[in-house]
Amino acid sequence: MSKPWRVSLLVVAVVGGVVAFWAFRPDTLFVDDRVDEQLDEAFADPTPAAALAEDEPATATPSTVSPDTTPAAPTAVASGTFRGIDHRAAGTATVYERDGTFVLRLEDDTDIQNGPDLYVWLLPAADYQGGTPTDFIDLGRLKGNVGGQNYDLPEGFDPEGPLTVLIWCRRFAVPFAAAPLT
Repeated sequence: MSKPWRVSLLVVAVVGGVVAFWAFRPDTLFVDDRVDEQLDEAFADPTPAAALAEDEPATATPSTVSPDTTPAAPTAVASGTFRGIDHRAAGTATVYERDGTFVLRLEDDTDIQNGPDLYVWLLPAADYQGGTPTDFIDLGRLKGNVGGQNYDLPEGFDPEGPLTVLIWCRRFAVPFAAAPLT
C-alpha cells in the first residue's frame, strides 16, 4: 500500500465515524435532559399585564378594580404509569383540566431512557399495540427525559375514551415508552 492511499482511507473512516455519530447520536442514550416545569405554569395566564390596551391607564382606581378571584385548581381527569418498550422507563403521565383547557403532564417522577429524536404522542387506544401508529396527536418533541413537563392539548380535546401516551423515536421509528391512561 502506498502512503497516500492509507491517509485517504483514514480520512474517510474518520469522516464516516463523525457522520455516523451525528446521525445516530448514541450519546443521548446515556445523558439525561432534566426538566423542571410546574403544573401551574401550564395554566398560567400568558398576558395578565400585557392585556391592557395602550389607551387604558396603567393604574386602576379602587372603584374599577374587580375582586381578586382565585381560579379553580386543575383537576386530574386521567392518569397512567409509563412502562418501557425495549428501553428503561418509569413515571406517571396525567391529563389535567381547568376551565375547559386540557394539559398532558409528565409528572416529576418521569424517568425515561433518553434517545435521539423523541416525541410525545397521544394515541386514541387503550394501550400501545406495536408497529408505527397512524392515528395520534403529536404533542411535539419530548422536552427532557427526566422530570416534570407540560404539553398543551389541542382545543376540542376529548378526554373520554381510551388514551395512551407514547414516547416515540422518529429517527428509528421505534417506541421507547407507553402509559395507558385511565
